Amino acid sequence: MSPLFSLPRLLVGVAFLFLTGCLSSSDSSSVDSGETSGASALPVGNLSQINDTARFLAGMPGGGNPRLQSLRRTPGWQAHAATMDRQFRYFDRGYLPKIRSFRPQLGSLSSPQVLFYPFGGPDYLFAHAFFPGARNIVLVGLEGADPLPDLENLSPSQIDAGLGGLALSLKDITAASYFVTKSMRTDLATTSFRGTLPLILVMIARSGQNIQSVTPVGLDASGNLVSRSAGAACPGWQIQVGGSRVFYFQEDLSNRTQGRDRRLPRFVRSMGAPVTFVKSASYLMHTDGFTQVRSFVLEDSQAIFQDPSGVPYRLLNQSDLSLSLYGNYVRPLDIFDEYYQPDLANAYRDRTPHPVRPLDFGVGYLRMAPDSCLIFARR
Repeated sequence: MSPLFSLPRLLVGVAFLFLTGCLSSSDSSSVDSGETSGASALPVGNLSQINDTARFLAGMPGGGNPRLQSLRRTPGWQAHAATMDRQFRYFDRGYLPKIRSFRPQLGSLSSPQVLFYPFGGPDYLFAHAFFPGARNIVLVGLEGADPLPDLENLSPSQIDAGLGGLALSLKDITAASYFVTKSMRTDLATTSFRGTLPLILVMIARSGQNIQSVTPVGLDASGNLVSRSAGAACPGWQIQVGGSRVFYFQEDLSNRTQGRDRRLPRFVRSMGAPVTFVKSASYLMHTDGFTQVRSFVLEDSQAIFQDPSGVPYRLLNQSDLSLSLYGNYVRPLDIFDEYYQPDLANAYRDRTPHPVRPLDFGVGYLRMAPDSCLIFARR
């Protein structure tokens, strides 16, 4: 689907225009990955306006928009930039080199046609780290798909408050490898930067990617991608990032929705058999309330890469998937203790019937390397 608009103005706030049908723009130029800090006008091979906005939110140098240039000189933004540098330095130095070293374990599946990340919310950061070659990334969560406000209409204090909320929301994902949903909602709820879009834009920018366009989308009953409208469910975003697309959909994956409405699985499957990534998923697919999405993941995925909070090990072991285990399996956090998997503990202890390989980084709820477990199941 071609973008409904490519956001040539300063901000994503023009997404509000889709409500009136006044969708327009002409900026479809290619984007240069070089930094252009301090320019008085957009240079040749410029950062697109939406890309510049993403970099502004991420605390990074950008293009020559006078408003953003002015804001980047304020003490508030400079403090925000320092905070973001510090938070993402932890990820870039602590996680990313080890994830890169791990990627060969995934083989060609680190570049799938479609990566499906249920329960991942806006976590582009780890999706891109493990699967940098994914052509389509489908993120799903319950968090909102609100548009960004018009930065021209916000006061400096409102912008500072919004940037502060972003930094607080991103602290957990960069340090602990997952979002704390309740904290994320609280951090953003009282600011002008609500919903998942600003978080995703920041993570894309901080991952060194360039954004060409952002389009408000939904899914019709057949799972076709359509303009977001009153008749479309799964409100979300399509973000064009280089030659890839990142989707976020606000969707309830429980049986009460998926039992009667299969539009999201249809959309994912229309792009090919997905590689499914599950991390820090509250063990929802261990319960009777999420059997529909669990069946889709088990039956339709060409591979599943997950921590123990994903599909129960017993079901993976009973499937036609070939399993590899990484790291170590220990009891879950106390709040999830009922989902302890003795059969998975036995598989790690006996190292049968699956190979067990080392893991030198932490991921998921038990984020220390000695306690972390990853399971790779493929057809």
